Amino acid sequence: MKLQKAKKYNPALRLLALPLVAMAWAGPIRTVRSSHLPPDAIAFGNCKLVTAVTQADEPLFSDFSNAADELTCDIVLIRAGLSPEQDNPVTVDVALRTPAELLVKHASHFVERANGELWLCADRSSGPAMQLTGRGLELHIRQPFCEEERADGACRAAAQIIRLWRGLV
Repeated sequence: MKLQKAKKYNPALRLLALPLVAMAWAGPIRTVRSSHLPPDAIAFGNCKLVTAVTQADEPLFSDFSNAADELTCDIVLIRAGLSPEQDNPVTVDVALRTPAELLVKHASHFVERANGELWLCADRSSGPAMQLTGRGLELHIRQPFCEEERADGACRAAAQIIRLWRGLV
């Protein structure tokens, strides 16, 4: 009887399905490497977006925004922890390239609307929010939903993250 070596598997990578589904991405994806990002970061075709997942909290990958300049794209870094949304809240760090500067936003969270849209919002904020679309990240100065809908969407996204983590989806 031969024993096969099991590849090292990181269940946090299942969380990459969240943006993939929300973006309705059918185009090519490829893995990219950067010393500023965790391994297995993925790039979405030509929409200039790279998404990565890590179980590590800050200060690991605190210089993730350097990857935005290195790879000339926007960066979404999902910090899942060891037990996402059960013991560790999932947070999202974003580096968004604009023609004038690089905008860096820490500790956002996912908000999934009833229509399937996926947003990145600050906790208890009516300020700027980012939507994940098939074209990449879109910055909106005002959130297009009220506080109750934001809270409901955050719970919906957390439930989806737990299902993904457990492999139920």
